[in-house]
Amino acid sequence: MKLFFIATIALLSYIAIDLVFNQNMWDANTTLTLYLQQNQFDGEKEMFLVFSYSLYVLPSIAGIAFLILDNKLGALLYGGMILFSVASNSLLKNIYHQARPFFIVEEIEPYECNKEFGKPSGHAMTSQAMCFLLPSILFPAIWKDQSNCKYPLHLRLLVIFIITFWTFMTGFSRVFMGVHSFGQIILGWVYQAYISIIYMQYLHDKIVNYLKECLQVGQQGVSIKVISVIGFIVFIWTCISILFLELNRNIFISTSEATLWMEAVYEKCDNQTTLYTIDSPSVLQNICFSMCLYIWFMLSFVFGIKLSKGIYLENEFKQHYKQISYWKKTQRILVLIILISLLIPFYFIKFDAVYAQAFGQVVPVSILGGLFITVVYQKLLNYLKLSIPGDFLQIITNQSSDGIIIERQVKKS
Repeated sequence: MKLFFIATIALLSYIAIDLVFNQNMWDANTTLTLYLQQNQFDGEKEMFLVFSYSLYVLPSIAGIAFLILDNKLGALLYGGMILFSVASNSLLKNIYHQARPFFIVEEIEPYECNKEFGKPSGHAMTSQAMCFLLPSILFPAIWKDQSNCKYPLHLRLLVIFIITFWTFMTGFSRVFMGVHSFGQIILGWVYQAYISIIYMQYLHDKIVNYLKECLQVGQQGVSIKVISVIGFIVFIWTCISILFLELNRNIFISTSEATLWMEAVYEKCDNQTTLYTIDSPSVLQNICFSMCLYIWFMLSFVFGIKLSKGIYLENEFKQHYKQISYWKKTQRILVLIILISLLIPFYFIKFDAVYAQAFGQVVPVSILGGLFITVVYQKLLNYLKLSIPGDFLQIITNQSSDGIIIERQVKKS
């Protein structure tokens, strides 16, 4: 537990430093952002936009890994941690409820039109989660030799340099674009570093080992007790999210202040045709509250594992996957793409109230996303005869179960 206490003390210390020097960092950032925007070279804006928008590409790595790698559980946990980063960042934004630089500094121009609070930076948190958890969860040999995999030192150093550089440039791009102060960026990095360290050090291996054990042939799957604990966590998280939503709407953020901020969005952002108010679902505390509820994916994921009644034999997938045709591999990809695309229409529904958007859009997408991956996808693969031995939550019959047990006994002997 020594690392836990050190990390916690470091986090609390920086939170205190941030509170004390908040105004100093804000003033220094204003000077920096104005200098960067007023003295940019040709192509600089486009370069920073690439780093900023790359954030939306990296989650696809989780999907690719889930489809072609044997570490399917790792790919899903990696994707789950990205969603947790989004949800925790949104909750923290409602706790801090700090404006973005272009909301209140007249000279700063926004190169991206973000309408929620700015502190801590979501791009800082999620980019760090994506870049550093990717090798930690899917390719752990990057950090430490594994019994079945070792990478040369130069490759390790190259990967570490790339993920560190990419994380830094993603954060710096947000300062240049006028949508974050560097104080908001650094705070995002600090929070995500704490989350990642605690997760990898104390939770990841335990979660993986537990799920692998309860998804063996003859086991009963995830226990009701575990599902109940996660359900309680999600319920408390939702209650806290509602609390800070209402505090911001009725106490911390005044209507006049929110109006000034939304007028800045309306006047400065290209193609912005709507003048939002403090009650608009897609701005400030309202959109932050909605995104807090991506935490519901956690509950849906474990509940779906229970419903699926499938098994997971990680070491058997790789050899069987190599033997199937490219057409069959393509069909497996298309099935997953079709399932995910069924969630897209939810984002085209327009809501006039924040609770309607949160519980009519984000919560259903989170719940259905978890159930699609854990239940529907494997049932479709099984129905279409596209299932492969070793698939995550592979559906088996009593006859195939007996065959798997005999095959494994033969391998052991």
